[in-house]
Amino acid sequence: MSGFDFETRVLADGYAYWRSKIESDRLPARPAIKPSEIPRLLPNVMLLDVFRTPDWDFCYRLVGTRIVEHMNSDCTGTCMSQLDDPELSSPFWESCRIVADTGNPQYPKTPYVGPHDGFRRAEDVILPLANDGNTVDSLLVFIEYLPRV
Repeated sequence: MSGFDFETRVLADGYAYWRSKIESDRLPARPAIKPSEIPRLLPNVMLLDVFRTPDWDFCYRLVGTRIVEHMNSDCTGTCMSQLDDPELSSPFWESCRIVADTGNPQYPKTPYVGPHDGFRRAEDVILPLANDGNTVDSLLVFIEYLPRV
């Protein structure tokens, strides 16, 4: 059981997939995440590389098409520190830092700041990946956008 009360199937399924990759209480490694195993979730997936020095930073390695629709641009290959947006002080950036620092998943319920009217927030879960099983070096993120009702 996750302890998270997900509102969407995308997050519930994404979290269950990540949990299925945990072995002997070691965090899953990035190569354990296989796009061919989660084709339905790929539009809602983001993969971030974690950098700790000289300062914390997160670089977008994969941004799913559904996520790109809700961002101002496709940030693939860009680090958050390079963006003009105030992402470094955003709740999402802080949640990424917490996951990278602690190795614990976060379910931050980030406010929606995208270009489309009619959405109240992003439902997101940020999951740690570690090639050595301990030190978080990537983040696997599943995001779904919740419309205003």
